[in-house]
Amino acid sequence: MIESVFKHIDVAVTSLIDICDQLSEQDLALTPIEGKRSVGELLSHLSLICRADVYISEGATEEEMTMFYEMNHPRTLSEIKQSLTENRMYLYQRYRQFNTEELLKVTDSYWGASYSRLEWLLEMMGHIYHHRGQLYTMLTLEGIEPGVVLFE
Repeated sequence: MIESVFKHIDVAVTSLIDICDQLSEQDLALTPIEGKRSVGELLSHLSLICRADVYISEGATEEEMTMFYEMNHPRTLSEIKQSLTENRMYLYQRYRQFNTEELLKVTDSYWGASYSRLEWLLEMMGHIYHHRGQLYTMLTLEGIEPGVVLFE
């Protein structure tokens, strides 16, 4: 069951790495929507989702997550790609440890959301796809048409 979700996360992460390969370091500073994240800030956030969302699903406090984000902020394309890969592997290793009963265990976030671990995994996948869509829109607004496969 979780391997099916991992397959979709793989598609998203692979496409994000492919997008990074088409960008320059200067592109990271682009901010096509006033008051919103830059391309680099969004990619940095995307690169941390697989690990950060695991921490959230395991009960990390708001303060712990603030500290995590302050200590983990990839800035270059190389750092972003490495973070995407390493954090995806962290997620997979963590979730492959769970048996069916553990996957069905409900845990709570610091803001009060309650999901089973399996539901959290689906939330993580949705989170990645959501921000990847934002990134794609941001880039097209800047006249950059990423030549990547977004879905298989």
